[in-house]
Amino acid sequence: MANYKKGLAFGYMQGTKYHRDRPMSDNLGAIPSPGPFKHYPDSERIPLPQPDLSQSINLWDCLAKRRSERNTAPDPLSLEELAQLMWAAQGVTARAGGAFLLRTAPSAGALYPFETYLYIDKVEDVPKGIYHFNVQDFVLERLKEGDFNRAFTAAALGQPMLSRAAVVIIWTAMMLRCMTKYRDRAMRYIPMDLGHVCQNIQLAAVGMGMGSCPIAAFYDDDFNELLAVDGEEETVIYLITVGKLNP
Repeated sequence: MANYKKGLAFGYMQGTKYHRDRPMSDNLGAIPSPGPFKHYPDSERIPLPQPDLSQSINLWDCLAKRRSERNTAPDPLSLEELAQLMWAAQGVTARAGGAFLLRTAPSAGALYPFETYLYIDKVEDVPKGIYHFNVQDFVLERLKEGDFNRAFTAAALGQPMLSRAAVVIIWTAMMLRCMTKYRDRAMRYIPMDLGHVCQNIQLAAVGMGMGSCPIAAFYDDDFNELLAVDGEEETVIYLITVGKLNP
């Protein structure tokens, strides 16, 4: 057998396949759910303005212009622009009974097994710092105030677009939120879900005259420490930078 077939990637794909002739089985036991939403009730909250959905943008033009833009301008975003981006990412568009909030991007089982954090560097009237995006209330919850440019850039293997961006959006995988239903196969679905969300941000950024750049190369536990998450049941999995385009 080729050595690469002995690695984690091949083993995982084979071990999480569905088969017609036998049910998937595991020895994981009962998996508790952490609940559909995470909140920081003691944090300072910054309400986001409701997005302007009346703007007409040509989808085909946005698709044609979508690129990973690494050299964004130093101009700040407005709070309204940030709200528009966050609605594109995870705006609630319908309720499906119970705790299910359907959103602008799909998710396996409508579980949305991730949380959204932001490092805000350049947004008008918003102090620099690390925030959590509260989907239910459409507000930002401040976790840490301060300049984290160097820390974020270093944690992303020194990639300079982080220090140029107005905002860095960070997603954590909430493992048990998906595993409670899909077991080990959950790790197929969580990255798919975030791919949908990330593309929404990229298309919205193009439509708003901004640039964005997805990032998957980073020191995982450096980011986990910055966000104060455990790196196991909740762990950083994806980033994207957003900023104004240079003239």
